[in-house]
Amino acid sequence: MQRKLLGVTLLAVIALTVMAAASALAAEPTKMLPEPTEAKPLTGTDKSGEGVLVTTGGNEVKCKKDVSSFSATTPNKGTFHVTFESCKAKVPIIGSAPCTGVGDEKEKILLLGTVEYWLALLSSKLVAALVFLIEEFHFTCEALGQKQLILVKGCAAALAEPTEKLTKTTKDVFKEESKGVSDIREVLPVEAKEEIKCVTLTSVNGGAFEESGQTGTDENEKFEQGSKAVEVLLMN
Repeated sequence: MQRKLLGVTLLAVIALTVMAAASALAAEPTKMLPEPTEAKPLTGTDKSGEGVLVTTGGNEVKCKKDVSSFSATTPNKGTFHVTFESCKAKVPIIGSAPCTGVGDEKEKILLLGTVEYWLALLSSKLVAALVFLIEEFHFTCEALGQKQLILVKGCAAALAEPTEKLTKTTKDVFKEESKGVSDIREVLPVEAKEEIKCVTLTSVNGGAFEESGQTGTDENEKFEQGSKAVEVLLMN
């Protein structure tokens, strides 16, 4: 009897230990290392190949590449500065029209905003994601007298790769689930108990805002902290 009770007690202790470990793991937030601070931000640059933004209504803007920089001042938050280049909108009959941001060079669109490193819902699983919060901005696309005024706002999330690994290069992977619908549409802010929506919205010539999906992969590199090159670890 004593052996039986001892066995039950040991099993209970093991179960409680496993539950505590699982609880601690679940409570551990996503974060970037080395840990960025206001005094010692983590900085880097970004480059990508072709990227496409498509609305559920079929409007499309394609940019051949983008270049950007970012600066993180907390383990989960930073700012980004990206310039999309060689941008053109798909236009009926004409084919395509060059797109240009306010005050930017022809076929270039500058975008500034905040980026968060959060968990996100992808195919019913929680994954690490870079979440780009976009304040409303606009650009124009014009050819042969036809002009489009395009407004964009909302949120865009990309799968973060790789996680749990020291690396000199990371990737932000944007994909669509279907036309105009991103594969990641819900994100979980740090310390939040439920997911919130994360969708990009686009309006053309004053029309209703439509949900938009983005495709493309950005590569982040040249990480520095305190003017020294570092490798990064994306904890998930």
